[in-house]
Amino acid sequence: MDKKKSLTEDKLIEFVSWELDVPAEEIFPSSSLVSDLNLDDQDKMLLIAELENRMDVYLTPEEAEKAETIQDLKQCFHAHLEHA
Repeated sequence: MDKKKSLTEDKLIEFVSWELDVPAEEIFPSSSLVSDLNLDDQDKMLLIAELENRMDVYLTPEEAEKAETIQDLKQCFHAHLEHA
């Protein structure tokens, strides 16, 4: 992914779908990382770390911990990309 481009929900859902082997049609902006996508805390942090590596953008531990949905992740990364 190009750092200069914003992270769209579609791109984020596509990445999460591929990373978790879950059909994209089953992932929504409101999907909970824990209850809908069945991630425990460690898996959630691994997913976020992989996104950070791909985007070359790094969230604070507080931001990563607060991200509960796909929409939350998009907003966190979008905020960092705007200031990059």
